[in-house]
Amino acid sequence: MTIKINRFLWLGVAVALLQSGVLYAMVQQHVSILRDGTDITLQSEPVDPHDFMRGDYVNLRYAISNIEAGKITGTVPATDGPADVYVTVKEGDGGVWTFAGASWQKREDLPAGEIQLHGRTSSFANAAGYSQLRVTYGIERYYVPEGQGRAIEDQQRERKIEAVIAVSSAGEAQIRALKDNGNMLYEEPIY
Repeated sequence: MTIKINRFLWLGVAVALLQSGVLYAMVQQHVSILRDGTDITLQSEPVDPHDFMRGDYVNLRYAISNIEAGKITGTVPATDGPADVYVTVKEGDGGVWTFAGASWQKREDLPAGEIQLHGRTSSFANAAGYSQLRVTYGIERYYVPEGQGRAIEDQQRERKIEAVIAVSSAGEAQIRALKDNGNMLYEEPIY
């Protein structure tokens, strides 16, 4: 009887450790990008509408969120559906980073001063060269303190909100901070 109880006890401990390890890995991935990633600043663009059912957050879109299909180089994926897109940005006027190029494959030959972000597009079949493809990077939503989301979205309409983005060497991105006309609004804590 005690052997069965010991087995269940050890099995429970093993499951708890496994779950804790998975949670730790998720947090550590987020933290490592914020701690070690290269910071870039992107100008946000207004997004409508606001969803009251999901709490207070700000929808963010950037100039690099829509890319002309003809500007993406490399071998087009063989099948339609979600596809990786690697978007290169370079620092422009006022410290805001802007589109420099895009490729279907990760580029290993980036010029000095350029950063590559890993994005996804949902569909590209039959996209003419001038068609706009929507690219997401996982930095399109930022949670803010209760009651402040609407004010930030109103400021976005005046094109004042900038997002400071930490980018890992693999091109994965995390929002580090939001700024209003250069003044820090929110900064993401490491832990």
